[in-house]
Amino acid sequence: GSLRAAELLATGACDVAIHWQGGRHHATSDRAGGFCYVNDIVLAALRLVRAFRTVVVIDLDVHHGNGTEEAFAHSANVLNVSLHL
Repeated sequence: GSLRAAELLATGACDVAIHWQGGRHHATSDRAGGFCYVNDIVLAALRLVRAFRTVVVIDLDVHHGNGTEEAFAHSANVLNVSLHL
């Protein structure tokens, strides 16, 4: 899933990785939210930050990914873009 995609990118095994079923973006560090009990986006981005200086998370959904936003609100290395379609 998302962690595998991050690992492939971090190790240079691929240039682009998409996990269509990922995106449990409501879970925060101390609570579940919606149907999300683990925020796979945050975990994947944390893996990528170890390999790259800057990580951009593009969250395309019908509602806001509050858990991902909260995790990186003060990060200089992760840009979270949440688009509500």
